[in-house]
Amino acid sequence: MLIIQKIINYALSFAVLLLSLYLIEGACFRLVEPYAKWRLNFAWGEPDLAKLNPIFKSIPTDHSIDPPGKLNFYDGKKSAVEQEFEYAEKITSFNRPTRDRYYNYLLQEVNPLRNFEIIDLGMVNGLVVPGMRRAASPMDVEYGLARREGLPVPFSHALFIYLSPHSSRDHYESQFSRLEGPFSFLLNHGIACLLLAPKSSSEFLSELRYLKSQHPNFAEKIFLYAEGDAVSVASEAIEGESGLVTSFAVKNPTKEINNQTSTSVPWFLALWSQNTDNTETEQSLVDRVRANRDNPNIYYSKLSGLLFKYNQSEQIALSSDIVSYFLTCLEISEKIEHSTGQASTNTDSNEEAMTQIDDSDIIELNRSVAGAREGGESISQTEPTFECDVVREYRQLHAEDPEIANLSNRELVLTIGSSFEFMGEDVLAEIAEKDPLFYRFYLSLKEIHNTEN
Repeated sequence: MLIIQKIINYALSFAVLLLSLYLIEGACFRLVEPYAKWRLNFAWGEPDLAKLNPIFKSIPTDHSIDPPGKLNFYDGKKSAVEQEFEYAEKITSFNRPTRDRYYNYLLQEVNPLRNFEIIDLGMVNGLVVPGMRRAASPMDVEYGLARREGLPVPFSHALFIYLSPHSSRDHYESQFSRLEGPFSFLLNHGIACLLLAPKSSSEFLSELRYLKSQHPNFAEKIFLYAEGDAVSVASEAIEGESGLVTSFAVKNPTKEINNQTSTSVPWFLALWSQNTDNTETEQSLVDRVRANRDNPNIYYSKLSGLLFKYNQSEQIALSSDIVSYFLTCLEISEKIEHSTGQASTNTDSNEEAMTQIDDSDIIELNRSVAGAREGGESISQTEPTFECDVVREYRQLHAEDPEIANLSNRELVLTIGSSFEFMGEDVLAEIAEKDPLFYRFYLSLKEIHNTEN
């Protein structure tokens, strides 16, 4: 009798232990972002050699479910769109921690774009850039983004475009203000952001081609989002344009989606309010996401076409489903490119190179200054502008100081850099990590100053 009681106690203890581990694992998957991503990779493998883990084949987890349209757990009582809604929610369960982080960021962030620069690029205005820089590659020199290899070039991992219907300037400003929070979140992940309101699909196509051809440092990967009537403008522009857009997300389109573009856009996501009566558009969305998932790679076959039920309770400018999906697309695309040898010029080695100083940079700056003096040219026309984040912020902080206003960027770089160096090597190293361009300028100008004296 005593032995039986011990066996029962051990069995209960073991059952409690298993239940505790199960609950802890579930909580980690729901709340801990790195673990959620690790479990996804463990279930499906690395994106380039993706294959469902045998362990997960026999366990009914979210990772092992099959997409609608195949033999799976879905029954005939649910409509096709309801099946897609359920599937999208389950298969992207690993993104819940990211969505939570996005919500918290929007609630806590004040003046979200204060640390980011808004620039104009030729025919495209209002591009918000993440402030990252890398050493120029031969292709950058060919595109005219830098005079020679090794010089700093601004870049982003991708470009997010929010397409809005053409309207007044006041509406554009109001829309941009609403998007500051989502933009800031994406910018902190290295994604440049742009709000466009073209007059027609042809104008939008011209802007896309211009960005892709003239500014690949920002637009190598383009994530496009449109809603309502703007979806038609976007669809018409990218139809048949293979490789122009990496990911396309739509919300409540007013017209049917053309499924023929499924081969030209690798990633597609749609938000749909089911209470609409537009059954033709609804069916076109179902057909489109299923066509997009026709791929042998497990990541593409499960994630490259998703249809979500629009959650009106979010009440934010950009749905968390869209934001988390774009981040997932970026991560998977970069892993596949890196493994197949197709990685872009925005590599980690190039980013690390920005913190190093090259003797040739010093020589080039010396020649620039000396050439201006000997040739009688204005230094401002020949010498680099020394424009960088540290100098720009310093001028903003001392905007009312006339002495600072009268100093050139070159003089400010030397003055500010000397102050940082006086405060200690750790301080200068921290500044170098924050603004590698300023660090390169300071070391070069310091060398020139020491040579002249």
